Amino acid sequence: AGDAELPEDRVDGECLKGDLRALLEQLPELQGRVLKMRYGIPCDQVPGRSEPMSLSAIAKHLGMSRDKTRNLERKALEGVRAQSRMLEGYLVA
Repeated sequence: AGDAELPEDRVDGECLKGDLRALLEQLPELQGRVLKMRYGIPCDQVPGRSEPMSLSAIAKHLGMSRDKTRNLERKALEGVRAQSRMLEGYLVA
């Protein structure tokens, strides 16, 4: 039936979003906030915004240096990688 999204794909996508949010909630609050802002994941700290933000824009919004923001992003990504086992089921071999 053309290019229509299959129901299974829609369910998988929604489950992945939920699992990603859960994974981000396991990070320290500021690290999770930086990643959400960086990758355009809707969050309470920036209501109505769902576009990725630059490190400079995040730093300005949070009132900190760009280097501090970059370090928070790096540590957050390390944390996500360490917890990424919960996402392995979404990968296609």
